[in-house]
Order: sequence, then C-alpha cells, then structure tokens
Amino acid sequence: MEELFTDILVIGSGLAGLLAALEAERAGLRVLMVGKFAIGMGTNTSLANGAFTASNSRFSKENHLQATLESGKGLNQIRLVKTLIEKGPEAIKRLRDYGAPILERGMGYIMDRPEGSSQLPGVLLIKPLIERLRNSSIKLLPGLVIFDLVVEEGEVRGAFGFLKDGKPYLIQSRAVLLSTGGAGAIYRRNDNQRSILGDGYALALRAGLPLFDLEFVQFYPFALGEPRLSSFLLYPPYPKEVRLFDEKGEDLLERFNLRGDLNRAIIVQRDRLSIALYSATQSGDVFFDLTQVPQEKWEHYPFNFLKKSKFPFRERPFLISPAVHFFMGGVEIDEKAATSLPGLFAAGEVVWGIHGANRLGGNALTECAVFGVIGGQSAAEYVHEREREQKSFNLFSEDFMKKWDRKVRTYLRKRRGTFDEPRYLLKDLKDLAWRYASPVREEESLKEGLDRLASIEKRIEKVYPATLKDLFKKRDLENVALLLKAILKGSLFRTESRGSFFRKDFPDQDDTNWLKNTCYRLEKGELEITHIEKSEIRNKFRTFEF
Repeated sequence: MEELFTDILVIGSGLAGLLAALEAERAGLRVLMVGKFAIGMGTNTSLANGAFTASNSRFSKENHLQATLESGKGLNQIRLVKTLIEKGPEAIKRLRDYGAPILERGMGYIMDRPEGSSQLPGVLLIKPLIERLRNSSIKLLPGLVIFDLVVEEGEVRGAFGFLKDGKPYLIQSRAVLLSTGGAGAIYRRNDNQRSILGDGYALALRAGLPLFDLEFVQFYPFALGEPRLSSFLLYPPYPKEVRLFDEKGEDLLERFNLRGDLNRAIIVQRDRLSIALYSATQSGDVFFDLTQVPQEKWEHYPFNFLKKSKFPFRERPFLISPAVHFFMGGVEIDEKAATSLPGLFAAGEVVWGIHGANRLGGNALTECAVFGVIGGQSAAEYVHEREREQKSFNLFSEDFMKKWDRKVRTYLRKRRGTFDEPRYLLKDLKDLAWRYASPVREEESLKEGLDRLASIEKRIEKVYPATLKDLFKKRDLENVALLLKAILKGSLFRTESRGSFFRKDFPDQDDTNWLKNTCYRLEKGELEITHIEKSEIRNKFRTFEF
C-alpha cells in the first residue's frame, strides 16, 4: 500500500477545488489534489456556461440577496447567502488575477471569448487555472478513486483510495477539502460528467456527517432529447426566433406565457419551466426549433458550438426534454467552509445551504469561486493553527497500518455468488431515478420506487468484484443506491411542493408545516431522516446591510 503525506488534500478538481488548492499553496503548504479522471477537464466546471451571478455596477448586493432568497423559497441558510454575496465580487477579481477572462454583464459576469470561438465557456474558465496549477508546487494525482475518509479520534486525518491501476493509497493529511461536485449522473437524463455520481455525499455520510435537503434536485428544461445523442444543454441566450412546440404543433412558449421573456425565465423560473416541460413530455414529444435563427447568429456562441455536431440543428426541429442539472442539498459548512468534522472543509455543489429549495441561475459558479477561495484559506489557517499549538499525529503506526491492510483485503476479497454485470445495474439505477425521482413526484410512485430500489440493492450485494474495475463499479453502485434511497425517502416525507420540488399530490407550498430542512444520517448502515424547523426569519431583505 502506497503511503503519502501532505498538509492539505483536495478531493475533486472543478472550480472550487482548483481555487482551494491554489489558495492553500499561496499559504506555503504542501497540497495534493486528486480526481477520479483528468484534473479539471473531467469536471462539470468544464461544461458550464460561464455565468456568475454577483453584484456589479448595475446589480446591487440587495438585489442579489432578494433574488437568491426568492429562488430558495425560505430554505436558504442566510449566513452562507450573505457570505456568497459579500465575497462574490472579490472572488471574481481573484479569478481575473489567475487569468480567467471575465466581463461584467447583466446580473453579474460572464466569460469573455475570442471572436468566433466555439469553445464552451467552462473550458475558457478552467484553462488558465490548470495552467497556473501546472506551474505550482501542487502535486496532482488523477485517476485516484477515494473510498473512505480517514477519521481518527474525532477528526479527519486523510483519505484512502485506489488508483486506476489498482494500487491502494493511504494519504495522511492535516486537512481535507471536499469538492467532488453533485450527483447529476445518477439520473438517466442529465447534463453532468458521467463520473458525477455523488461520491462526496457518500464519503460524508460514511464519515458520520449529516446531509441536508437531498430531495431538492434542479432540472434544466432544455436538454437535447434525440436518441443516440448525449443530453447536453441548450444554453442561453435564446434568440427571439426560437420556437418550442409539441407534436400537435401547439406553441408552448405561448402556453407557458414565456414569449419574449425566455432568457430571464431560465434564470429565475427554471423550476416552473422544467416542471411544465416535463409534464408536456409525458403526453408526447416536444420540439425545439432553430430553423428561423438568422445565418449571422450561427457564427457566434452558442450556435457555432452546435455546428460542430453532425446533427442538422439548422435544418429541422429536434427533440428536447428536461435533464438533471444541479443538487441543492449536501454537506453543512460554516462561513469558513468548515464542516462539523474537525479538519474537513467543503466547497462547491457538494455543499448545502446557499440555494434552499432552488438555485438562482449563475449562483453555482459564484458559490464555487467564493467558497473555493475561502475553503483553501481556511484549511491553511487550520493547519497553521495546529502547528502553532504543536499538535501532530502519525497515521502510519504499525497498528493503524494493520487495520487498513485488513480493510484493503476486505475490499479485494473475491467470493463466489450470483453475479450481475455492474454496468447493467447502474443503468437500472439511472432509469429508476429518472422514473421515480423526476421533476414531478407522488406518494404511490415514490413507494414503488423504493420497493424496486430494495430489489436492486440485493443484486448489488451479490456483485463480487472479479477485477479492480468491478471494484470501482461496485462502489459507484453502492453510492448511487444510497443517494437514491435518500432522495426517494426524503421526497416521500415532504408532503408539499417548493422550488424545484413538486409533489403532484401536494401541489402547494406549505409554510405552516414544511418551512424546515430535511436531515439525513447514516446510523449503523441504515439511513435515518429527521426534519429541522427553521428558526431564522426568512425573506426579510432589509435586515441585512452590505
């Protein structure tokens, strides 16, 4: 087993992780960054549309606060929202300092691009950060799959995982930052990278941390629905010539009262539009039509990106459907990005609290930037404080190594039994998520989904890895099943509709009974769910001064 020492371990390499690593290195510390696949480019940041919602000369902090809380429908953690809003412009400046080309625009900032460039804005954002990373002392270890956080004497002391070649790694770290993203890829229809399967949520649960509000999943309304093509998003801005209609030819923009206001609706009414469009797709096909878009607009983003495809987007309408985009729930942190487990920090989509019941468009990248910077700085402060207090530990004692050697052998032990191909089980889980944890949910289908999930879980238990590749796949299956059970159970208990969450059998928001957050814990292998009443006064925008 390979043994590594570092001051700060960063798990995940999207925007939040990159910024955290760079900030920790600026503090003079040893930093190790690990990722399941390629550093940076294998993350959702590289697929992002490059929009940051943050105050600027035309959009005040008060406006940002109001819009964020209105989207969150009373479930936001105001202390984190305030931090996001106060630190947003500063984080944008830090990104510019690192070389990211960012322009002020509308409700915040967008990525600048060379004339005629068809690159995704997320790629333009992440490239200068990766270049800065390569010129730093930060050690990179792509292809390392983290299986467990190492928790000893009530604090995080590192992590354990396997490299893709099968070599086990035990990493001793004075602090760990979790920036693994969300879990969009557990759904059959999603716009996430295929590796985004909820790893961070599962690591946190198994380390004893609670998670919150996992039932709140954001769907993006306009994703490509053509068979055999990936379900990538059709990003704004949408020109006035766009048409949206069903198989009977009815104009859905007229039906949804969105004609002329589609670009704003995609930011502030994304949940309503996704629910309406999902309902429409249950009755038949829905089409997006770009055939009337003028030639000159096809020379600019986002239409020049579509031109890369062999699909004839300019010549005929094409199928669309909502797709899973973002998870509002996750790990609890404070204003310094610290979790309740000493030594563990978190940033980005894996974190809960800022978005409440639905995320305001553009707040995702702002969150990653703000709390990535804060997380790196806070982790560095934590390490320096322990040095001042002369607190140290040595993981690699003889007894400790024997314990982890036994754990490695447990993971790699080969047993005989009924064998289900892991890739087919993952497909079954994704299909189950899409069918039973869709934008529109109800009691009967949620219970049916849980029953079917229980059956799949029994099949997962009988997957005895014959190869290391199977071992990685089984851990993915376990993580996905655990997270899906949380979503289904949490959805069953919440008997109302709020933000991105819609119960067909309880279509109204119920502030009297459900102005509360859902808390998920793993106790002796069983998922326990409780609810926490909101004690803060919500939507009192004038109580905050900036």
